[in-house]
Amino acid sequence: MMHNIEKYDNLKDVMPKLQPVLIEAIQSEFLEIKKINKECEKYIASCDQMPELKNAEYVIFSHHIKKNEHKYEIFVFIDGQGNIVRHVTGREMELYGLLGSCSNLHISDEFVESRSYCDTDECRR
Repeated sequence: MMHNIEKYDNLKDVMPKLQPVLIEAIQSEFLEIKKINKECEKYIASCDQMPELKNAEYVIFSHHIKKNEHKYEIFVFIDGQGNIVRHVTGREMELYGLLGSCSNLHISDEFVESRSYCDTDECRR
């Protein structure tokens, strides 16, 4: 967590089983978490290939990976409690069209305030 500012003030409450290293990476914006759109055809087709994905609610990934290197990325699919359901490589699946916002996660006021001093999306305070 950069300067001890947490991005989400309720992440541990919403996902009590999430591993500490993943919490730290999400809170520091090293990794991103998104809700899975379970209506997405790509998700439905992926569940046929990887049935355990039916238990997944969220996916954790890096938004810092260049598009041409996505095939080397590892996506971490987790359930509603934060338990890891499956790791999937970018070679096995693309996330485009599969993701939605995590409306149950609350961005902390401290984080919003710290971002107000930024000139770009890449700002880290």
